[in-house]
Amino acid sequence: MKEKILSFFSFISDAVWDISPSSPLAFVIYLLLFLITGIFLIFYFARKHKKQKTNIQNTKKELTIDDLIDIASNPKSTTADLLSALMMFNEKFVVAQDKEKSMIFFEKALNHKHRHKKLFDYFHGSILPKNITFKDQLDELEKKALNK
Repeated sequence: MKEKILSFFSFISDAVWDISPSSPLAFVIYLLLFLITGIFLIFYFARKHKKQKTNIQNTKKELTIDDLIDIASNPKSTTADLLSALMMFNEKFVVAQDKEKSMIFFEKALNHKHRHKKLFDYFHGSILPKNITFKDQLDELEKKALNK
């Protein structure tokens, strides 16, 4: 058994030596062939990866208030998730666009089990001034959440 294993490895080593270059010129040719093949493969996979990346970017959907309500409704959402949802609302939406959904979002975000002082600070400092026409309703939501 041991002799068969040794003869197998001997066969493999002989095959490797047979394909290795025997002269310096053949060695340079082999080296250039491997170099060109390697560079070709790198460019091929880089281009393929770039196409996949652009396809992923093209399939991203637009953020809606319903998505923000889902974040605020999720019991696993962290304080950072809630704060980023409030920031996204402040950047992309105003209460006047959809008052009912906006109030639902604020109620869920401010009454979430992971709420924190940061949320109320951001709400009071950034969202209220931007939506001053709904100040009374937003203040009422904030007071209910703080008293909870």
